[in-house]
Amino acid sequence: MSIYQNNDCFGRNIVKSYAVTQEVEASFKFIESGILNLQAQKFAVLNNHVTLQLLAAGFERLLKILLLLKEKELNGDFPELELAKKQFNKYNGGHGIGKMLDELLEYSEGVEEMKNIPMIEEDIRFLKEDEKFTILIDILTEFAISQRYFYIDTIVLNKENTASNPFEKFTSFVYSFNKSIDTDNLSYEEEDKLAIKNSIICIEMGVRAISRFFTHGLGDLGRQYYGDFSSFILLKEKDLGSLDYTKSRVAPHELYVPMSKYSLKFLGLKMDSKSKLIVSSEYEDWPFSVGSIKVYFTSSRYYFAEIGNKIFALTGATSRDYEIPTYFKSKKLKPKGYALFLLEEAKKLNPKEPF
Repeated sequence: MSIYQNNDCFGRNIVKSYAVTQEVEASFKFIESGILNLQAQKFAVLNNHVTLQLLAAGFERLLKILLLLKEKELNGDFPELELAKKQFNKYNGGHGIGKMLDELLEYSEGVEEMKNIPMIEEDIRFLKEDEKFTILIDILTEFAISQRYFYIDTIVLNKENTASNPFEKFTSFVYSFNKSIDTDNLSYEEEDKLAIKNSIICIEMGVRAISRFFTHGLGDLGRQYYGDFSSFILLKEKDLGSLDYTKSRVAPHELYVPMSKYSLKFLGLKMDSKSKLIVSSEYEDWPFSVGSIKVYFTSSRYYFAEIGNKIFALTGATSRDYEIPTYFKSKKLKPKGYALFLLEEAKKLNPKEPF
């Protein structure tokens, strides 16, 4: 039995949710890699092509996902393909980073949480009013729409390429941070490194502000997907420019261990939950070495799986709040196995979930 056979609509929702997480992760990785690439440069006049490519791709994907989540938050579902194409075409064929950001900012004006919390209000003001960040968005927009192949065009043109050079513009953007600073006692390399660091801070502040839409602009829907951008959301002023979030460390979830089905914690949780037994005979490609698994729904939002004598999480929120791993960590899961149907069946126990 495939994940679609029991409930086609529900299966699609699970797959779409997975697709959102993939796009969010990709946008974060593009932006993080762009920042790291910029930091690695000794001089701002060096080739900024890779940095621009990474940042433009990251910002474009991030804004597109937020706009799609906005549509679902307002209308109850993601737009169908043709409608989505039509909507994105108005943003310069889907590459108009500035226009997409403007639409989100217009939307924020009707969201109470984004207007009444000082910290969020300050971040939104930064997106609207910071002169240097506006210049950055203009450069990324122009690059994404028409200037990604500026140097290729220069090679094949029989005359001078009179189009604006996005790489020179980005270099000017970086150097603009030193205009009001006394750099007489700095070497050329130190001067450029200072400008690069302040450019990175500007980018980080912008990403932090945009990420607020996950936590404060799109209700519970947005909060499902903010995980990858939590390192930006949690950035304090003193941490800006340090790039601590790029340093390798053991993630807390890597240390999680499953609950015992006999623990007092789970027995108490079990008393206030709904459950369903799922058996292997109902599925053609059963990915576990045990013949049955019981799934649980409790406390309005948490989903668990009882696999053998251990309890695992079926969602990121469950894993985080109960500090237990997801079912992927179960020793009963066969190599390369996965089971989207576990969450699908568990969500059927929640009367508030759409079917």
